[in-house]
Amino acid sequence: MKTKPIAALLAAALAATMLMAQEPAPKASPKPRPAPEKPEARPEPPPRPGQLANVRIDVKVTDERPGQPPVTKLVSLTVADRRDGFIRSAPQIQLPGFNAGPLPLNVDASPAIEGARIRLGLGLEYFSVEPASEAKQYNRTEIRERLQLVLEDAKPMRVAQSADAMSERRVSVEVTATILR
Repeated sequence: MKTKPIAALLAAALAATMLMAQEPAPKASPKPRPAPEKPEARPEPPPRPGQLANVRIDVKVTDERPGQPPVTKLVSLTVADRRDGFIRSAPQIQLPGFNAGPLPLNVDASPAIEGARIRLGLGLEYFSVEPASEAKQYNRTEIRERLQLVLEDAKPMRVAQSADAMSERRVSVEVTATILR
C-alpha cells in the first residue's frame, strides 16, 4: 500500500520535472567584464627649457615696383631661446578720397637654438598702399606669411618672394637670426 502513494509522488515529480524542462531557463544576468588593464599613463616629459641665450632676428622686407626705387622696411627683435616675441606697428593712413585704414607691419618670431643653427617660426603681415593708374585711386596690398625655417647663425636667407598678380611689383623677405651668448 505504501507503494501506490510513493509511485504517485514519483509520477508527479517526474511530470513536474518534464514541465520545468520545457520552460526556458531564466536568463542569467551577464557577468560584468573586468575592465581591460590600461597601460600606466606616462606623463609627457616637460618641454626642454631653452638655453640661457637670446636670438636677434632681423626681418628685411623689400618692396620693388617698376620705375621706382625699392622700399625697404627692417624689423629687428631679440627673443630668448624657445620663447615667443612679436612686434606690432600699424600707422593709420588718410589719403585724399581714400581711407586706407591701418597699414600694419607685424612680425611674430619663435626661435629655438639647436647647435649652431636656429629653428624659427616666423609670422609676417605687411600691408601697403600705392597710387593706382587712375587719378585719386589707390590700391591696398596685403601680404601674410607663416614660415617654419632652419637658419644658420648670422647668415641672411631670402625666405619668401611674392609677385603682384596685377603688376610687375615684387615683395621679398630676408631673415637673419643671430645667436647672442
